[in-house]
Amino acid sequence: MILHDFTYEWDGKSDSGKKPISWWPGCYRVRILRLGQEDGTVKFMFPNAVVFRPVQTRAVMNTSLENYIHYFAEEISRQYQLDLTKVLWIKLGDPVTVARLTPERKLSDEIFYAVSWRPVRPNEMAAIEPDIADF
Repeated sequence: MILHDFTYEWDGKSDSGKKPISWWPGCYRVRILRLGQEDGTVKFMFPNAVVFRPVQTRAVMNTSLENYIHYFAEEISRQYQLDLTKVLWIKLGDPVTVARLTPERKLSDEIFYAVSWRPVRPNEMAAIEPDIADF
């Protein structure tokens, strides 16, 4: 089920003192999906998926989220009240890849994440395909 469908763009600047997704402009089409409804007996390891793909809205815009996925995931999770570690972060492209974010030791007030990318699994693709047909 599609929960949210939007385009997320940033200019690479920070007027508020908060670090942007990256210091270079970027734009991604984003769709947040619910993969299944939990009840008292069934708990999903990943109840939601965030599917995203790059969109170029300006001439100079080639920021890849592969290096900045943790900042992107933190911002999307904050805005849409998602548990960052219980979301499948799926980047559409060739090939379709999934990011896994694992919190590392907390050395300061900021949480650091170990990020690993892998190809999407057939069952994961089957779960999201109905909701990304027009994406």
